[in-house]
Amino acid sequence: MSSQPSLEQMHELANSVRRTYNSLRHATDQIHEEVGISAPKRTLLMDIFRLGPQTVPALAASRYISRQIIQTQVNELKAEGYLEPRENPEHKRSRLITLTASGQKLVQSMTDAENAYIRRLGWLPDSNDLNASIRLLDAIHEQLDDAT
Repeated sequence: MSSQPSLEQMHELANSVRRTYNSLRHATDQIHEEVGISAPKRTLLMDIFRLGPQTVPALAASRYISRQIIQTQVNELKAEGYLEPRENPEHKRSRLITLTASGQKLVQSMTDAENAYIRRLGWLPDSNDLNASIRLLDAIHEQLDDAT
């Protein structure tokens, strides 16, 4: 039998998510320090890899940050040969940002490095717990997204 959730629990969850995010960001920065890819750039590359080509405005909107910040990251990753603009059949001026072959290789090497780090930790949560956490966080995200 589950008890009624409290507002205090929501605050505790939010604080836990923030602490976990900061720990993940720090670990990611350390893991990818050699290749010079920061956590925000890593997320950008991974999102394009997982979700496919996107426009700069769409990438910015999904992160609730300015288009200019994303454009700067895209420009830097483009200069490094990891991203390239592609024609957008749905919009003449807003190009789709996609991974280059080098970008795809980089994403694979980052994933390999992260998997090695996770293996070194020697701990993974139970699969059911992970799935429940993903569902809960996705539901919270959806509620917050709907409210804005």
